[in-house]
Amino acid sequence: MIESERIMSETAENCTHDCGSCTANCGSRTNEPQSFLEKLNPASSVKKVIGVVSGKGGVGKSLVTSLMACRMRATGARVGILDADITGPSIPRAFGIHDGVTVTPDGKLLVPATSSTGVEVISSNMLLENETDPVIWRGPVIAGAVKQFWSETLWQDIDYMFVDMPPGTGDVPLTVFQSLPVNGIIIVTSPQELVSMIVEKAVNMAKKMNVPILGLVENMSYLECPDCGKKISVFGESHIDEEAEAIGVPVLAKLPINPELAKAADEGRYFGFEEPVDVTPIVEGLFDTVLFDLDGTLTDPKQGITSCVQYALAGIGIDEPELDNLTDFIGPPLKEHFMERYKLDEKTALVCVNKYRERYNPVGVYENKLYPGIDKVLAGLKSRGIRLAVASSKPTMLVKVVLEHFDLMKYFDVAAGSELDGTRTRKSDVIKYAFELLDEKGLSHKNPIMVGDRKHDIIGAKEAGIPCMAVAYGYGSMQELTAEHPDFIAESVEAIADIIR
Repeated sequence: MIESERIMSETAENCTHDCGSCTANCGSRTNEPQSFLEKLNPASSVKKVIGVVSGKGGVGKSLVTSLMACRMRATGARVGILDADITGPSIPRAFGIHDGVTVTPDGKLLVPATSSTGVEVISSNMLLENETDPVIWRGPVIAGAVKQFWSETLWQDIDYMFVDMPPGTGDVPLTVFQSLPVNGIIIVTSPQELVSMIVEKAVNMAKKMNVPILGLVENMSYLECPDCGKKISVFGESHIDEEAEAIGVPVLAKLPINPELAKAADEGRYFGFEEPVDVTPIVEGLFDTVLFDLDGTLTDPKQGITSCVQYALAGIGIDEPELDNLTDFIGPPLKEHFMERYKLDEKTALVCVNKYRERYNPVGVYENKLYPGIDKVLAGLKSRGIRLAVASSKPTMLVKVVLEHFDLMKYFDVAAGSELDGTRTRKSDVIKYAFELLDEKGLSHKNPIMVGDRKHDIIGAKEAGIPCMAVAYGYGSMQELTAEHPDFIAESVEAIADIIR
């Protein structure tokens, strides 16, 4: 943590807030919005980040973090916990972790400890010589440690990252909101008179940082009499339902006072408990817009595309008798792929494109078939209010022909493709065009994801700054797909809905 202290001392502590004498190009000086997000290291992957917050201490925030992590791990998801409560860390002990962290062989990244059930954990306690030693660090150093836990730790294929924040609305929660791509927060509270004001503080901070509130958890809600089963409101009557209704979020759980749970925490065996915490809001609502590639993702166009490529090549004197040798034409921009595959100049490649269309427009477009189950997936996503769009390198006119042929247009809000003159073939440009079409209709697309079967879909999504799901059933090999590091991989049509759920 010495490096963290050095970095932070050179920034936050040395800042005089006298912009007139400063040469740094920060947002305060330039008046331009700047992102403070810390990038993950290239070896790591985290799909969803959930912050667990509380307006005050002592309400069981770490307990809820642990229970949520265990519940999500029980679903088969890969789960990590980033313990951002730097000065009051309790997560390692709750999971029976007493060893320190290790580092990767090159010494560049921290390696989180793994609990007996597979939950990965990083915490300041694991960096101390003795776990009972106090953490006496200044604010900037603590903030730097949180950033390092995110960016300099080896988080491999984590589906859900839970961030256990310190109580209140101070420096560390602010650092987490600004530095980590937080998808939503869970607010933990207790049934006391001050609950309304405390919850409101956390709510207002989340709103100012534009972070969705996934729900509320009321801890110490009641004590159940071991003899008669009567529920006793030790800390007064609960008002959590009224609070949840007022801010428009669900109540995820009302957790009782459970002496056995406290004992389990002391003994490092949280994982044995199945408290009724509803995880539905966590696994739902991540994406509000899905952009689908067409060929190789929605439909299997092998017969039509390869036959038309064969026809086009014959027109310039190239004989390709085996259609299976032409499947690499499914997906990428047509002109560019003719040039790349056969080392053609642009003029000759355009001749091939025109010959291709000569057969494709009247015949090849219908030599196509729908992947089984696609219509069911689209109907399910549509019923949940998710925006659906097509983003294809195929000309827009032909995209619509295919969609209408299979009666799929009813599912899509817009269909975006290239121009007939060969422009707008880059997938990032098509994605941008799809967003423009959605904007014209007044349809929001705050949290989009691209779904496609080739590397061009992944690259285009990254250029457009959005997540991407690669489908393994299409025409891109697993080697091709994994080399571009998609955010998700769907092994089947059905898996698309499972991931977006």
